[in-house]
Amino acid sequence: SNITFPVDGDQVLPAFQPTLNAVALVVKKYEKTTVDVAGHTDSSGDDAYNQALSERRALAVANYIYGQGIDGRRFAVQGFGETQPIASNKNEAGRAQNRRVEIKLAPLT
Repeated sequence: SNITFPVDGDQVLPAFQPTLNAVALVVKKYEKTTVDVAGHTDSSGDDAYNQALSERRALAVANYIYGQGIDGRRFAVQGFGETQPIASNKNEAGRAQNRRVEIKLAPLT
């Protein structure tokens, strides 16, 4: 699922904490699972700023899950800036969808 952020925001909103708590429970249960955390932005602002913002968003989510007792070595954290939109950046509704962090769980190979 996607964790979304307000404009220029990089803090996990309280509304998403139950979702992240559930992710942490799954990761704890399946000890041979890695957590890929990918940060994204909308196209507002310049490329370099958006890249850094996407990285901060991804780190905020990873740190929240890590804070639930998950080994940090199981995380792969990356920011993609504005390069992978899932909606149009031409309207606010689309930009809001693009301000997100995606979490993917994968078994260790």
